[in-house]
Amino acid sequence: MSLLGASLEILIGIGLVILAGIMVEELVDWISWRINKSSASIAMILAPLMTSAPEMAVFVIALVEGKKNIAWGTIVSQPFMASTIIYPAVVLVAIASYYFGKRKSRVVRVHKFVAVPLLAFTLPLLPIMFLHPETHGIYGRIYGIVIIAVYFIYSYFMLRGESNVAKEPSLKLKLPFLQVGSSVVMLYVGGELMVRGIYALGILLNMNETALSVLIVPLATVVPESIVGLIFIVKNRDDEGISAIVGEKALYGTFYPGLAMALGAYTLDFASKAALEIALVVSPIESIAIWFGYFGVTAPIGILGYILYLIKVLMI
Repeated sequence: MSLLGASLEILIGIGLVILAGIMVEELVDWISWRINKSSASIAMILAPLMTSAPEMAVFVIALVEGKKNIAWGTIVSQPFMASTIIYPAVVLVAIASYYFGKRKSRVVRVHKFVAVPLLAFTLPLLPIMFLHPETHGIYGRIYGIVIIAVYFIYSYFMLRGESNVAKEPSLKLKLPFLQVGSSVVMLYVGGELMVRGIYALGILLNMNETALSVLIVPLATVVPESIVGLIFIVKNRDDEGISAIVGEKALYGTFYPGLAMALGAYTLDFASKAALEIALVVSPIESIAIWFGYFGVTAPIGILGYILYLIKVLMI
C-alpha cells in the first residue's frame, strides 16, 4: 500500500468514527430521560461505554488481526490524550463559549466528587508499569480481572439520581435503535480502516506501531467522547461535561486495560510507558485543582507533555 492510500484509509476511518460519535452523543439525554437517571450519571457511566466503541472496535479488530501493539496503544492513548489534549480543549471551549455569550463563566467549575474518580482511576495505571507480560504474565492477568471488577462496582454506585430531562429529546434518525445500529456499523468500518491504515503507515515510515496508535488513532477515537463533554460545557452544564470526560478516564483506568491484561494483550514498550507516565503525572495534579474548584490548570503542562512525547516517539 502506498503512503497516500494508507493516509486516505486513516482519514476516511476518522470521518466515519467522528460521525458515529456525534450520533451517539444525542443518545445521552434520551437515555437519561428513558431510564430516569440523572444526566450526570449517564454522562459518567453510559456515555463513555457508548463513545468508547471506536476504541473497542479498533482494539477487537487489532486483536483479531494479531496486532497487539495497536490494540494496546488504543487503550493507553485515552488517559494520555485526556491529560494532554482534552483538558486544554475543554478550557478553550469554555473561554470561547463565554465570549460568545453561551456561558456565564470562563472557568469550568464542578463539584468536588468529580476529583475522586479522576484520581482513583488513574492510580490503577501505576501497577501496570511493573507487570511486564514477558516475566509477570500470570500476575498481569489476575490484576486485569481485579480492576475489571472494580469498574463494575464503581458503575453500580455511580448510576443514581433522577433524570433532569423533562421531555423526550429528539434524535436525528428518530428511532434510538436505528441510531445505535447505524453508529455501530460506522464505528466498525471506521475502526478497521484506521487499523489497516496505521499498520501500513507504520511499515512505510518505519515508525513504532504503538506510538502511531497513541498519536493518530486518538484523533478519531477521543473526539467522540470529548464531543459529549464539550457540548455540555458550551451549554453551561459543567458537571455533565466533566463527568463524561472523567467517566471515560475511569473506563480506561480499569475496564479496558483490565480486559487487555486478562487476555494477555498488553505490551510495555517505550511508547506505551511514556504515554502512561504522562497520564500519571498530569491527572493527580488535575484532581487537586478540581478539588479546590478549578478545572484545567494543567492545560499548559498537558500540551508540553504531548509535544515532548511526540518528539520522543519520532526519534525511536
